[in-house]
Amino acid sequence: MMNRTISPSTIAIIGGGLSGSLVAANIMRKATMPLFIKLIERNQEVGRGVAYGTPFECHLLNVPAGKMSAFPDEPNHFLNWLHRNGHEEVKASTFVPRKVYGDYVQATLSEAEANAPAYVMLERIVDEAIAIRSKNHNLMVHLSSGESLYVQKAVLALGNFPASLPKPVACVENHNDNIRDAWSSHAIADLNPEDSILLIGSGLTMVDAVVALHAKGFQGKIHAVSRHGLKPCSHKPTIPYPTFIDLETAPKTARELLHLVRQQVRTADEQGQDWRAVIDALRPVTQEIWQTLPLKEQKRFLRHVKAYWEVHRHQIAPEIADVLDAAEESGQLSYYAGRIQTCQQFDNKLTVTISERETQAKIVLQVNRIINCTGSNCNYRSLQHPLLASLQEQHLIRPNVLSMGIDTAVNGALLDADGNASELLYTLGTPRKGNLWETTAVGEIRVQAANLAQDLLKSLNPIPYAVVENWFAPKPAMLFRQLFDKESSTYTYLIADPQTKEAILVDPVSEQVERDIQILRELGLTLRYCLETHIHADHITATSQLKGITGCLSIMPENAQTTCADRYIADGKILQLGNIQIQAIATPGHTDSHMAYLVNNTHLLTGDALFIRGCGRTDFQNGDAGLLYDAVTQKLFTLPDDTLVYPAHDYQGQTVSTIGEEKRWNPRFAGHSRSQFMMLMNNLNLPYPKKMSEAVPANQHGGKVLVALDYQI
Repeated sequence: MMNRTISPSTIAIIGGGLSGSLVAANIMRKATMPLFIKLIERNQEVGRGVAYGTPFECHLLNVPAGKMSAFPDEPNHFLNWLHRNGHEEVKASTFVPRKVYGDYVQATLSEAEANAPAYVMLERIVDEAIAIRSKNHNLMVHLSSGESLYVQKAVLALGNFPASLPKPVACVENHNDNIRDAWSSHAIADLNPEDSILLIGSGLTMVDAVVALHAKGFQGKIHAVSRHGLKPCSHKPTIPYPTFIDLETAPKTARELLHLVRQQVRTADEQGQDWRAVIDALRPVTQEIWQTLPLKEQKRFLRHVKAYWEVHRHQIAPEIADVLDAAEESGQLSYYAGRIQTCQQFDNKLTVTISERETQAKIVLQVNRIINCTGSNCNYRSLQHPLLASLQEQHLIRPNVLSMGIDTAVNGALLDADGNASELLYTLGTPRKGNLWETTAVGEIRVQAANLAQDLLKSLNPIPYAVVENWFAPKPAMLFRQLFDKESSTYTYLIADPQTKEAILVDPVSEQVERDIQILRELGLTLRYCLETHIHADHITATSQLKGITGCLSIMPENAQTTCADRYIADGKILQLGNIQIQAIATPGHTDSHMAYLVNNTHLLTGDALFIRGCGRTDFQNGDAGLLYDAVTQKLFTLPDDTLVYPAHDYQGQTVSTIGEEKRWNPRFAGHSRSQFMMLMNNLNLPYPKKMSEAVPANQHGGKVLVALDYQI
């Protein structure tokens, strides 16, 4: 294998609703390597999906705006966006129209795309994935248009599939246009004022149908039937309730859990608190509680507790509750608890017989339309979809034993029929319902999207740094000198080919021009290049002076804020100096255009991205602590442990380290998560470099100074 730059990796995201859009946005925000993202969505608009594609302003979020940020580490992201985009009146407690939230998701995706590095590209593909085939440790995604995409990873962001109808209604569905799905665009179209409607289901989808009918001025009778006949509960302000469950000692049966929650509700009531506070206290540990339950108890929960949990857990906005209450009080809306026994068509009406839950009495309704409001269908054993059929045929997915979604590993990787975690296929949201139970709300999806993006980027290494043609061949001879400037604690590196006598200086310092010229003269070297790791803020580069003296060329990192460089070097590109190869590694974070350089696969010039037991700061020049963490951990720390580390600065007299040492002992990175590193870096509170005001503008112009020095070689 020759030293080479491989073309960027490609990630396919199948589904462009909330889940897919957030995965794409997180990838673009964190990517530090060349990457193509193919976002495949059959609808023209991405970012909306079913939930946020509603045309009705009356369809409100079921969670207040203050809790609806797209990013778990930026809780006010949504609120700030609202205030910047004409919704200054919105408070954290406001229930915003879902249509507006769809605008926000779209804007978030567009912002991430606009701010992504030039080597990260997003392509929106209006099409539908109908099959995926594994090929040579990669994937071939086949689209309904006949096109195929060759990708390295794929994310199934499939969202929700349409609900299934009760069998008695399904039998006549194909013969009657007045049996419609609540998510269809024509669900409540073409109704007469005197018509009557049956809504199957009394959950959140039913709520959407009722408020949409109200917004259209519908005056007819509305019936809502569900097995338990439970009515939606509305949000009310609460006082935080203390944690009352320990995962290690938590009950392991559905009955005991229900008993514990009821006991806490009684305690809360005695203290003058609302039951909602008890349910909210369970929210952070719901997934963990679910996973501690034996399969037998999970099934028991689904049979006996599910309906009661969902009606209390998924509450609606108070103003929406007012619409439903008014409709019920006026007699327009009626709820029924029972099962549909029969459905028959007579003339233009449908006659439905309901067996009442408690009494088994028969209730007969004549309606003009039936709207299916039973929610999404997540039984992957019965779903009819070509993509899922393709995956099942190849045993690449395993439907969950509870008939809810598919089995996944902790990171969202799909488990195949034998229970092996895929390294190519991932998912999030509703498909993980059987494993996680609570996984469909924004609160869960945004965390999964952020974590999945991080895992995907860690698993990709599109540029094979340190790949050599022959490991056993002797390495090219190299002259390597580490030079120091005491005032700025800057290391300059002199690298040369002893045979051709060609040399390069990395990060030269203006005050040390005389020293550098003297060394070049003594060693009989010809300076070909001055190479910068970034635009420095603590010293002025000597590049301009050295160009004037030696005629060398200046090379800057791609996208650096300067127009005076002779050449720019991009991530993965190789600079040849005689027999010496210097490969650029994009390491943004200290600045937005920072590069490290790998010399002959053994010497790593890390610039300010990685110091010996430290790293450069991230609080100016578009620095980003998250990007720096990703660049160091996903790129530099993937190099061999014996790779020598030569930083741009050191303030303790240390000269060289290794990748293995820094992975183990660097206090900024070792044992720290991304969020912990970001918190640490964002709270350093360091004073700005003394020369920053003069150094940055000078370095943006190649370090030009007023007085040229007159040295001769």
